[in-house]
Amino acid sequence: MSEEVSHVPESKKVLIVEDDPDSQEAFSAAIGDAGFGVVAVKDGREALTYLRGGGRADAILLDLMMPRMDGWQFRRRQLADEKLAGIPVIVVSAARIARGSALGFGAATFLGKPVHFDDLLGAIAAVT
Repeated sequence: MSEEVSHVPESKKVLIVEDDPDSQEAFSAAIGDAGFGVVAVKDGREALTYLRGGGRADAILLDLMMPRMDGWQFRRRQLADEKLAGIPVIVVSAARIARGSALGFGAATFLGKPVHFDDLLGAIAAVT
């Protein structure tokens, strides 16, 4: 882990939008251990509720394939809301074929699952 990532002010917060409990837990632990604040939700609908209810995020870690509201649906709604559109999104997905569409809708980066945590933390550091 790089020195600059390990000394992140806790005031930087990452919203994890991931329906798989094991992935959510692993991402939360790695990101929290790097010094970021973490909020985790299980789908796009919960993410929008959190953000529109006054929750803050400096970056969003977004899975694409989720029930109720998937990552593409969330991103369309995020981009349509001027208060939320500027929050950078890092897409994480097992569907590596989705890389082009994720980057096409303005994601800062795409990481295929399984995610290497050094890559994840580097991507977060680059956008926060």
